[in-house]
Amino acid sequence: MERIIRPWACALLTCLGTLLAPGAGSGQEEEGAIILTAEEIKQLKANKMADLLNHVPGVSAGDTSVSIHGSSKVRVLVDGRPINDPTSSYGAINWSMVDPDQVERIEILRGKGGVRYGQDAGGGVILVTTRAISAVSGSIKTYGGNQDTGYAGANVQARRGQWGAEAGGEVETTQGYTINDDSLRHRAGLKLAYNADEERGINLGADFVHDERGLTGLPDYPTPQSRKENETAILSAQARAYGYTSATFFNSGEQHNTDISRALDQRLRVNELGEDLSASITTGGLGELAYGAGYRLAQAHGTTFADQSEEVFSLFASQTIHQGQSPWSLSGGLRVNANTAFDDVLNPELKLLYQQPCWSLTGSYSGSNNIPSFYQRYNHTSSTRPNPDLGMETADNYSLALALTPIEQLTLRTSVFYNLLSDRITYVTGYDGIGQYENFGEVSYRGGDVAINWKPITPLNLKAGYTYMRAIDEESGLFVPAKAEHTATFDCTWQVSERLTTVFSAKYVSEVFLNRANTTTVPDYALANLRAEYRLGQYALFTEIKNLADTTYYYADGLLGPPLTWMAGVSWRM
Repeated sequence: MERIIRPWACALLTCLGTLLAPGAGSGQEEEGAIILTAEEIKQLKANKMADLLNHVPGVSAGDTSVSIHGSSKVRVLVDGRPINDPTSSYGAINWSMVDPDQVERIEILRGKGGVRYGQDAGGGVILVTTRAISAVSGSIKTYGGNQDTGYAGANVQARRGQWGAEAGGEVETTQGYTINDDSLRHRAGLKLAYNADEERGINLGADFVHDERGLTGLPDYPTPQSRKENETAILSAQARAYGYTSATFFNSGEQHNTDISRALDQRLRVNELGEDLSASITTGGLGELAYGAGYRLAQAHGTTFADQSEEVFSLFASQTIHQGQSPWSLSGGLRVNANTAFDDVLNPELKLLYQQPCWSLTGSYSGSNNIPSFYQRYNHTSSTRPNPDLGMETADNYSLALALTPIEQLTLRTSVFYNLLSDRITYVTGYDGIGQYENFGEVSYRGGDVAINWKPITPLNLKAGYTYMRAIDEESGLFVPAKAEHTATFDCTWQVSERLTTVFSAKYVSEVFLNRANTTTVPDYALANLRAEYRLGQYALFTEIKNLADTTYYYADGLLGPPLTWMAGVSWRM
């Protein structure tokens, strides 16, 4: 379905087109985004990226997934390179390519970012920046736990003059908590960097992940012989010179699904090639005009369908108006996407910011579109039927956010949002336990969230978050499946001593509907987790217990959640 730009939004964008780019530097560009700093990341003592992101209201992350305000179409870039899995349904994330201990900063753009970073960012964009390669350093981490869980990983890096290099790898295995829930994962990565000066440099990267696991199926429809094997390789190159920035990547993934009980043996391979070229020019006292172009080539080969090839050509521009010491700034941008397999699309963004020393107010609008993945259209597994006629979904996203810092120890953030989606792509489970991805006519997500960060005394930090969201099928008036109306989180970080830190976290998720007719529900649940770390110089002893009360619960798709799990380990840093 072709996007129909709201008339007033299109008119306003046209009027601002000659004025609208990011002015006043990077600080202005961060307004309206959620930033996790190196200090906050260090405090949380997280072993996985999902544990970091689940502390942000409106964001829900798993071992290979992330969603923002109900949308799982989120682009994730690590140091400029995408880590989305091209063979997955919603662009699953290869979080194993990111070690939380190496992360310097996380920037979360909720419901926006499509102008700069392209299609398939309906939920938003997450930008992860890792620590710069420094002098010779390294780290080793290992842990074990119940369910025969084991992990070992190592990382080493060095810099000499203008050159830097980093290499790392890890292996993780578990037998899982139910029948056919075992998994084995290997990862290896390499980075090379050359910086001639502050304006010129090149970074090369190569990452490889191999993952093999069982698929348990729904409790009422188990799949004890269903297996999945994934291989993903990502090659990337980023270069900057003379005001231009080039980002090139090649992402190759293969997924192999088997189930001997159903005579299933399916393969899906997807190759993606991408190039983004961007630059900026000054526009007098108004700031800078950022502009660029992008290209994507995606090719797919599968057991049950003919080879597919699709291309995307895009152009974008964005600008901000900011006059001197004025507290007001106005930003806007537009991206044009020409698709060979779907309709061409315009993705606009507008943002109005009012900034004061202790508070800020941001209103924004963005138009986005998500292309259905090859997996959603063509893949066939024990629990999923293909739907080759699946169409593109589009969305108009509106938000209003208020941030307050009344005192140094207290930060408050609240926002309201309204997202109107056309042809929403949703996985719908049939009465036989087998589902497929379908387009709804029109779906709305509306709600709000609030976050509180309070540090009453130096060693204690308290965080609380709440998200309210109503996801409604506008044609039937019923709820969209697998979308919780209420989600609440709480985190307490206590630095008991100079060496010992503990983190207690809790989460509540309300019931969700499992099917489109709203006749089957997944009950609500509450979980509590505990992490602790004790440092001894270069060594650290750590432990984590998840689901402290050993609660029986189910995910939004109906799969059984894990019972109480624990792990303990040691790390060493050079």
